[in-house]
Amino acid sequence: MKNSKPDSKKWSKGFTEAQAKGMIPEPQEPVPGFPMRYLWHTGPWFDIFEKQIELIASDIRRAKAEGKLVVYLSCPISSRGGGYSGTNVDIAKHAERTLLQRWGEGFWILNPAQYQLESKAGTGLMNRHAEQLGIDIALLRKQAAPAGGDYMRMWTRVLVENGGRVGERDIAGALLNTGQYFDAYYFLGPKDVQSFFLAEGDSLTAGVQAYFARKYATDADFRAKFRKPLDWDELSRCNQKGEEFKDKDGALRDWTLLRSDFLRYYGLRASANFSLGSHDEWLIFSHLNRLRREATRNPAKFMADGDAGEQIAGFFDGNQVDPASTEIPLSRGYSC
Repeated sequence: MKNSKPDSKKWSKGFTEAQAKGMIPEPQEPVPGFPMRYLWHTGPWFDIFEKQIELIASDIRRAKAEGKLVVYLSCPISSRGGGYSGTNVDIAKHAERTLLQRWGEGFWILNPAQYQLESKAGTGLMNRHAEQLGIDIALLRKQAAPAGGDYMRMWTRVLVENGGRVGERDIAGALLNTGQYFDAYYFLGPKDVQSFFLAEGDSLTAGVQAYFARKYATDADFRAKFRKPLDWDELSRCNQKGEEFKDKDGALRDWTLLRSDFLRYYGLRASANFSLGSHDEWLIFSHLNRLRREATRNPAKFMADGDAGEQIAGFFDGNQVDPASTEIPLSRGYSC
């Protein structure tokens, strides 16, 4: 995995708003020749993400140097469709712990939730990279925000790039940039999500509601996300007296919808199936397996379509995916 380190204090003299908002003019491949294209920021944001790539790549190389099998955990992170990013991070950490308990100390899991620049799990990473580059991060965030293409450019490079040596293994030239640092992908499924919430209740509904109540009472960010300007005292009085509560501004309706959407998302949707990033990561997984097969074609050894034994293992919802699924693409996420 190659490094292209940005210059230290590169932006110490400041940047313009145009530089902060700058984007590449058309979709490009983060890894030349690998068929995944995105739009991403140039300028300060580009260099911050380069620092993040450098950090993640270093951790992967260390895991390989220790002889670990490396598994990538593909999971929803963003607050889309009724979910909440902090809850998604909690679930991803739970899935990571569960897998390591099952698989043991011979494995290392690359969990994106542990490397989020803008979440609590990634506290300090964005500020650290910005300080190293001399970037005023508060000003940069005010002028522009990273998008899905910025994150997927980063993850595509992390997942795809490899040189001629990975850990103790020499890699043939035909297998350069075929994701050789990774032994498996694990795509988060509904059973993984259910096991997280069932720890808090006897049923999925009870577990989700108990989690919601606990987080609302103890987590200021969660409460700010789901709080509505309701007159709770008046609502309680009306309920006690059997009177109709006058929901003048629709706050009670909005509150009810938020909780309903939360239950719907985590009861039915929270998995790689409904994540744009995970869709792109499945495409990366599929392309890597295709490239590995193409690089190992040998009709003389009865491998006209390549060596299936060179493919990356894929898991979904606790089980290894079927043979056909490892070779089938699906709809794009942030890729163009």
